Amino acid sequence: MPTPDRPTEKSLRVVFTMLPVTAHLFPLTPLAWALQSQGHEVRVVTHADQETVDAITAAGLTAVPLREKIDVPAAVAATAHDERLESIARTLGVTPADTNRWQMVRHYLLALFAMYTSGAARAPEPDGPRPAVDELTDFLRDWQPDLVLWDPLFTPSPVAARAAAVPHARFLWGLDQFGWVRQQYTEKLNSSNPPGQDVMAEMIRPLLERYGDTFDEEVLLGQFSVDPTPQGMQLPVQGVTVPVRWVPYTGAAPLPDWLRERPARPRVALTLGTSARALFAGNEEFTARLVALADGLDVEFVATLTAGQLAGVGRLPDNIRAVDYVPLTQLLPTCSAVIHHGGGGTISAAVAQGLPQLMLPLKGSEYVDMARYVESRKAGLVIEAEHAGVEEMRAQLERVLTEPAFREGAAALRADMAAAPAPADIIPQLANLIAGHGRTSASDRKDAS
Repeated sequence: MPTPDRPTEKSLRVVFTMLPVTAHLFPLTPLAWALQSQGHEVRVVTHADQETVDAITAAGLTAVPLREKIDVPAAVAATAHDERLESIARTLGVTPADTNRWQMVRHYLLALFAMYTSGAARAPEPDGPRPAVDELTDFLRDWQPDLVLWDPLFTPSPVAARAAAVPHARFLWGLDQFGWVRQQYTEKLNSSNPPGQDVMAEMIRPLLERYGDTFDEEVLLGQFSVDPTPQGMQLPVQGVTVPVRWVPYTGAAPLPDWLRERPARPRVALTLGTSARALFAGNEEFTARLVALADGLDVEFVATLTAGQLAGVGRLPDNIRAVDYVPLTQLLPTCSAVIHHGGGGTISAAVAQGLPQLMLPLKGSEYVDMARYVESRKAGLVIEAEHAGVEEMRAQLERVLTEPAFREGAAALRADMAAAPAPADIIPQLANLIAGHGRTSASDRKDAS
């Protein structure tokens, strides 16, 4: 297939890849917009999930849906008895006793890694669905991008980029948990005598061999990483990092009448995010506690909760306005505080407005670590969701709303975020890094080794 003509020599073609999770789209959107506004071409590749594809196009970006569909919960569940993942966790010293770290490492990061690498040596069936890595490789070879910016959990991305000889880097959407796990794992292996077997490398090796490639650390960590998390929040992971401002994007919608006027009393946003809606789905008891905390307070609450989340909760107090969806970038400028689940997108939107936060993260998610960082900066308070009683939530919300230290901490965190370079400002740096890495084929890498 002939390569389409390029508009100008200086125009870049950039491919973003992502899991079919809307929350993974929001962090990359401002950089994608910045690229497009300067005349560069952008494509966003994901699996054939209609909700995610629609969200990409609604953001004004071009979606490239792969025909292969994935069922993430089913794929994660299928790794429940995977001894390879158990061995990696044991090497890291992570055990079920550390509930939060165990859930994050064993049943989230490693399970998604296994989702793509299990059966990697299997060739596609004739006339059957092609694996995502094959579809993505063909697209990259045809479109000839200058850079692939990939979701750290979309494992086929670096394999396909290397097969198509395209420079590639990770675009982080939260704490670099996977990079931290990889770095800790290799340090543990190398410190043993003799060094232990690298199970992670062995898992992805068959996928590389299908393209005549060999393993190195760039397969898992990219040639560099673009990181929108504030510097103090970042995990100590080695490698070249391009910091970028964490610009909140939470979708768009017509501005409702009730948001056009200043509220008569303090307004508090109550949200559980987009991807977290699935995590809290069916947890009626927890949602009922959230609703109960509002009863009787001289505060207006705007709860962005779905009908499904509110099913079984019963009557809503008069001071709660329930809306299925309103962009946080529209809602938060009218608020005095935010109650939420600790997700990165919500944190960034709250920080951008300088709002203090009451965070209720679930165990076993990166939300706990991110929320604890905000708390450490005196920009909010944390109560883990499992232990969040109504009276304690009320008391902590009262503190967040009335104690000046929390608004001061939120303002300082906002200043830190604003100090990072804007998305448009890092484009020259990306161009320099692309030029430095160039296009290297598998055979070139073999010869170099």
